[in-house]
Amino acid sequence: MAMHRPSLLPNALLVAVVVSSVFAASRMTAQAPRVGPRVFVADSPRVYTDSQAVQGQTLWTKNCVECHESTDVTGADFRTKWSGQPLFTLYEQIRTTMPDGNPGTLSREEYAATLAYILKLNGLPPGEAKLEPDSVALTAITLTLPPAPPAP
Repeated sequence: MAMHRPSLLPNALLVAVVVSSVFAASRMTAQAPRVGPRVFVADSPRVYTDSQAVQGQTLWTKNCVECHESTDVTGADFRTKWSGQPLFTLYEQIRTTMPDGNPGTLSREEYAATLAYILKLNGLPPGEAKLEPDSVALTAITLTLPPAPPAP
């Protein structure tokens, strides 16, 4: 009678998952516990500072105005596409595709500042804490934009 020898593959996979989880956790920043997704509206917690939006405006002028007008990030199409999405989705879209022809060339903090400026353009007020380029924190924020003002 032949003995059946258990496969080591399931154990090796389990070890790989545990090790990768430990390394991933060591790179994460501490986050305050959250209950459900945060909805970002004018009266919600404010997630960027005014000085960060000013820096973002400078970056916008230097890197974005060649291809974009402010209405590209404030108009009805923008609001329809991004409202209800995690803020991280918009951040990653900008970070991985902009500036056109040179995506990913800004620092993560510069992309966060540019996003802060876009939030300000959309009428969302600043607060005391900077918008941090942290995937966990940005994913916890659902972007809810006020309706676009009627066109003249």
